[in-house]
Amino acid sequence: MNKRKKPNWFLIIILSIGVTYLSVMIIRQQSILNTQRTEMEELALKIEEEKELNLKLLEEREKVLSDEYIEAIARRELGLVKEGEKVFVDINK
Repeated sequence: MNKRKKPNWFLIIILSIGVTYLSVMIIRQQSILNTQRTEMEELALKIEEEKELNLKLLEEREKVLSDEYIEAIARRELGLVKEGEKVFVDINK
């Protein structure tokens, strides 16, 4: 009365195929996840670089809009002088 059941080969094959498929899918998903993680890190670095550049440009903008800078450019580029100043011209040039 000790009857042993025969293994159901069809069920074993289906389960093996299922486990293999799931394993392959997990490996693919991990690869995609790693790629996206790398891209996110690169984008985070780029964002930090752009923030630093933005801060430098804002500082430069403040400098350019200052009266001292505008006055220096007017004197150097346009040759303007303040009222009451004397201008000396080098005639040897």
